[in-house]
Formats: sequence, structure tokens, C-alpha cells
Amino acid sequence: MKVELQGDIWESLFPHAFTLMEEVKKHGGIEPFWTFGGGTVLMLRYRHRFSRDIDLFVPDPQYLGFVTPRLSETAESITSDYVEQGNFVKLVLDAGEVDIVASPNLTEEPFEIWEIMGRPVKVETAAEIVAKKLYHRGDRATARDLFDLAVVVEQEPTALVRAAPFLLRHASAFLNQVQAGPPIMREQFSRIQRINFNRSFDECVALVGDFLPSMLNAEGATPSGAELRRP
Repeated sequence: MKVELQGDIWESLFPHAFTLMEEVKKHGGIEPFWTFGGGTVLMLRYRHRFSRDIDLFVPDPQYLGFVTPRLSETAESITSDYVEQGNFVKLVLDAGEVDIVASPNLTEEPFEIWEIMGRPVKVETAAEIVAKKLYHRGDRATARDLFDLAVVVEQEPTALVRAAPFLLRHASAFLNQVQAGPPIMREQFSRIQRINFNRSFDECVALVGDFLPSMLNAEGATPSGAELRRP
């Protein structure tokens, strides 16, 4: 698949991905393995909401030493505003953020090869993206995670079933939080910049609330011994 550029904000940030991975290659002495994922990839797949940040995933935290402005002059030339922790580096620019996250792939077929700006890029599947979201932070549900999960449930349910072990890890906590529908989450949901997906908060909760328990039944086990609660 060739990505047709449309002047979206993410396009001004993406060249930094190539620059940073060249730093890994130059100073790390390896051909870097990396994938492009996150909400911006879901936007490219479904045009469901606007997203501008670039999320890059690498398999080893050692990559991060080559892309942090603290150690890399090239990274510092991109921006001196950054956040660094043990498993990620976040570069903050006026147009948006470039996150480099040490997080190995979870699913069996985690990416496809797309052509972006004339170069081949490993672009994560929708199932891989939401698997990462729910596996690593599903116990801290956000409005955008609910919105993103709902669109993938509607568009690619079969692919999600194959990612069930990762989606179910925090499924109970995720459902409990979104079904409670706290005002702050509803407010955050209302501020999502939609494109072509117009489900309401309650409709998204219903989609996810039906789908996750159905996967649990297919798996034949309950994560952490807790029952998934339907609304």
C-alpha cells in the first residue's frame, strides 16, 4: 500500500522517524527494526479521527540511547524539548510529538509493509495497535482508547479475536472504567476530533462491552479470575 500524502500534520513529523532510525543504524551498528503504530496509523486506516503524533516501536530499550537529545546531537537538532524514561523517549515539537517506545510486537502478524514518502515502512495492523494499548495500559482507560477500540471492533472483529490473550489481560478493569462513564472521560470523548466515525460514547461502550466478553467466552477462561461485567 502506498500512502497518499494529503498535507496532514503527521506528514511534517514523519521524516524525523527516518532520521532517528538512521542514527540507530549509524551508531548502533545494526539495521534497526522498527514499526509505525498508534492512533495516527488507525487514522490512516479508517479516517475515524484526527491524529498527528508519530509512535515508533522498537524491540530493545538500547535503541533509545541513540534517539534521545541527551546523548544524540542529531536528536537534539530536532528538538531539545523531550521526556525520557526507561522504556521510551518522547520528542516534543511545535507540530506534535514523536514517541519512540521500547515495546516488542505482540501478535503473530503485527505489521504490513506500506510505502510512505517513497520508502518501505513496517506499519502495525489495527489488531497490533489495540493489543498494545490494552495489554500495556488497559487498566487506565482513556476516551481515545475507547474510541479507537470501538472502531476496530466494528471494522476488523476477526483480527481482534486472534489478539484475544492481549486484549483480555486488563479487560475487566477497562470495561469497569468505561462503563462507569465518569464525567471527565465523557468530556474528553466529546473533544475527539472526528472524521468518519460518529458513534456516541454510550454506543462505543456498548460495542466494546459486547465484544470483550464474547472473546472471553471463546477463550474459555476469565482473566485474573474476575468476571467481565456487561452494562
